[in-house]
Amino acid sequence: MKLSRNILITISLVISLNFTCGQLTGGLNPCASCNSNDKCYIDTCNWSTGCFHNPVTCNSNNKCVVDGCHPTLGCTTSAKNCDDNNPNTYDFCDVNLGCQNLPFTCSATSTCTNTSPCQVQFILNDKCCTYAKTCNDNNPCTTDQCNTATGQCQNTAVTCNDNNPCTIDQCSSTTGLCQFAAKSCDDNNACTLDSCNTANGNCQYTAVVCNDNNPNTVDECFPAVGCVYHSASSCDDNNACTVDSVNSTTGQCQYTRRVCAQDTFCTRWSCDPVNGCTASSPNCDDNYPCTVDFCDSVSQSCAHKTKSCFDNNRCTFDQCNPANGQCLTTS
Repeated sequence: MKLSRNILITISLVISLNFTCGQLTGGLNPCASCNSNDKCYIDTCNWSTGCFHNPVTCNSNNKCVVDGCHPTLGCTTSAKNCDDNNPNTYDFCDVNLGCQNLPFTCSATSTCTNTSPCQVQFILNDKCCTYAKTCNDNNPCTTDQCNTATGQCQNTAVTCNDNNPCTIDQCSSTTGLCQFAAKSCDDNNACTLDSCNTANGNCQYTAVVCNDNNPNTVDECFPAVGCVYHSASSCDDNNACTVDSVNSTTGQCQYTRRVCAQDTFCTRWSCDPVNGCTASSPNCDDNYPCTVDFCDSVSQSCAHKTKSCFDNNRCTFDQCNPANGQCLTTS
C-alpha cells in the first residue's frame, strides 16, 4: 500500500514539473508553442488566456531615418529620402527638423563670393547657387531668424502679455496666436460673489446678502443653490418622531421620519411622538417564580437563573417555594 502511494506522488511531481517547464503539449499546456521566431514581436504567455505577440517598438529618434523591422534582423533603419523632385530646391535632412527643401538661385558665374553667414552657397552645373539658411524650429510660438553676424539661429519665444493680471496669457501651439483667457475665481459657493482684483490678479470673495425685504420670510443662503426665502413660521410639527427642516431649494418645510438605532434581541427601539426614540427589553418571564429572568446582552437571548435562597447558615435547609417564589428556611 505504501509503494502505490509513493508511485502516485512521483507521477504527480513529474506532471507538475512538466507543466512548469512547458514540456506538455496539446490542450494541456497553452504556452507550449508561443515562440513566433519573429524578432518583430515579443512573445509572452498567460496560463489563463494563452499566447500574446506584442509588436516591438522600433524608434531611433532620428528624423533622418525610416524605422522598420525585419523578422530575422529585428529593428532596422534606412536613410530618409528627402528628394521632392523639384530641381529648384536644395534637398537635405536635418536630424532635428527632418527633410528640408530650400529654394535656391544660381548666378551666371561659377565663382561663389558671398560671405553672409546666413547664406549657403554651393556649385551646381558650374554655377554658384545660393539658398538662405533655415532656422525654422516648427514651433509657431517662436520667432525664427538667422543672426547675420554669427550665422547662428535665434528662436525667440513669442511674448503674449495684455498687461491684465486677471487673464491667463499664452501662445497657441497650433496657430501661434496669443490667447487671453479670463482667470477663474469660482469657489463653487453660491453664497459668495467671485471676482478678480485687476490691480494684483488675486481672487476675492464677497459674501452674498440675501434679503428680500419681506419681514414675513426667513432669508438664508445655501452654498449649493444660493439665496432661499421661506416662511418665517416655524417648521416644528411638535412630533419628536420627525426631523424638521427647510428644503434648501424650495424654501418649504419638510418632515423626514426619524430613524432610531438598530434593534438587537435585548434592545428594542421605538419612537414616541413626545419622547422620541426609546429603548425597551423583551419579556423574558418564564412564569416560574423560582428563577431570575433577564435578557443576556452577551448571548443576545433570554436567560433564566435559578433563584438563590441560601441564608449563609449551613444548619438550615433553604429552598424556593414554586407557588409564590418566596424562600423557605427549615431547621
